[in-house]
Amino acid sequence: MRVRPPGTPEERHPGLDAKIVAALDRIGGALQVLARRAAEAHDLSPTQLRVLVRLHAGPPPPARTSALARELDVTDPTVSDALQALRRKGLVERERDPDDRRHYRLHLTADGRRTARAVSRWTAPVEAATSRIDRPDGEQLLAALLDVLERMHSEHLISVTRACTTCHHFEPAVRRARPAVHRCTFFDHRLGPSDIRVDCPEHVTHEEFARRAATGGR
Repeated sequence: MRVRPPGTPEERHPGLDAKIVAALDRIGGALQVLARRAAEAHDLSPTQLRVLVRLHAGPPPPARTSALARELDVTDPTVSDALQALRRKGLVERERDPDDRRHYRLHLTADGRRTARAVSRWTAPVEAATSRIDRPDGEQLLAALLDVLERMHSEHLISVTRACTTCHHFEPAVRRARPAVHRCTFFDHRLGPSDIRVDCPEHVTHEEFARRAATGGR
């Protein structure tokens, strides 16, 4: 057991797990600051910014309040308030869903699309920092972060994940194969380490695939 030398301060984050979480917390804090600055520059709240960016990217999730709330891991009233503000600002409109008249579909106005394009690259400063990581190290970091996301999703700490590694269509590379080449059965496409998607529109969980198969694809 390693003894702390006399007079040295106690470790704030003892253990590897605590240090990893502390590092992720610092990164998350920096991302929150960037989101807030980008939002304020366009007279938005951070939640309004994220709603705009999600609507601009297109489904999934469906352009509905409850789906957006689940996507952002916030309550329905929080998203409802954000959408009301965006409608007042002329950035979002809603119309009855022709497939289900009980619900509304949301879509961006012309001003909403312009604003969404302007704020959609708010993460660029962090991407500039990660671009200085060597590619092999970056690929290992991505794989490790996707593993963390998968574990957090399985523990219900994250509501939604659409990463390749949690998808029914993902076939991982043979263990210890070098280079590691995975496969997407949906697109019938080979995937290198940097080709793995973090947010794929065609993502289907194993549970969802089994449910669709049991109901004939409905």
